[in-house]
Amino acid sequence: MTVWTWLALILLALFAVAAVKILRTTEYHGEQTPREVAAPLGFRHTILSFIFYPIGFVTFVFTVLTLTPLVFIFHPRRVHWAIRFYGRLMLLSFGVIVKLNGRERLKRDKAYLLLINHESLFDVFLMAALTFRQVTALGAAYQFKLPLWGIMLKRYGIIPLKRRKTSEAIQAVGMAKQKLEEGVCVFMAPEGTRTDTGKLKPFKKGAFHLAAGAEADILIAVFKGAFEIKRKTDWRIRPGKVTIDVGDFILYDDYKGTSLEELQSLVRANMLELLGESETEETV
Repeated sequence: MTVWTWLALILLALFAVAAVKILRTTEYHGEQTPREVAAPLGFRHTILSFIFYPIGFVTFVFTVLTLTPLVFIFHPRRVHWAIRFYGRLMLLSFGVIVKLNGRERLKRDKAYLLLINHESLFDVFLMAALTFRQVTALGAAYQFKLPLWGIMLKRYGIIPLKRRKTSEAIQAVGMAKQKLEEGVCVFMAPEGTRTDTGKLKPFKKGAFHLAAGAEADILIAVFKGAFEIKRKTDWRIRPGKVTIDVGDFILYDDYKGTSLEELQSLVRANMLELLGESETEETV
């Protein structure tokens, strides 16, 4: 092999190491990764990770450089096709294939609140794959400080969220309510943070305050397989398939007058049913 080939391989390895270090410390919500709680992946997944991380890094740079101009040139309601394409491209660069069931519900004209289970670092790209119209979501505030990426998020209308500051979290929910009233769909994970075990975590109340306050219809979508591909407790990835199942709408007319706790229980029961799971003492 030539000197340039060796140099390219070294650079790819450095990119992979850097990506691993970043993911182990900042992750999707800027949190420290807890100690391993699930069975570790095998040696071959370590090798695959060193192959896919550089590919994913290059694809991410390409995505940011090409998507940012589109977001600035066109109104956010006209670029959903690009968001969806780049989301799937990012997943493919990590060896992830997506199967989507129930896409027709995502195309409904009236705005809705989409609630998802939070399984993986890749959930942000899986949400992009669900974008068939203008949407917004609550994103960790640190992401808005990243070069170009943060500018693109702000331009597209993603709402910054500082989870440790209650007043700012309430303000973010208020901004999301305004978006819903303007006809923009809002994507949100009621768990707040990613699961450590693959099982559904307890829900926080922000999403349900938002739903009731905006008198919004609720749509549930669940990711199956995302946790196994990139679990919170391991830096490595397991390329494979993620299935996204979109459930039926929970209409405002059907839950108005109920308490937040009752709405929370209703949504959780529906999400668990879609996941094929049952409630356990660990998650209640």
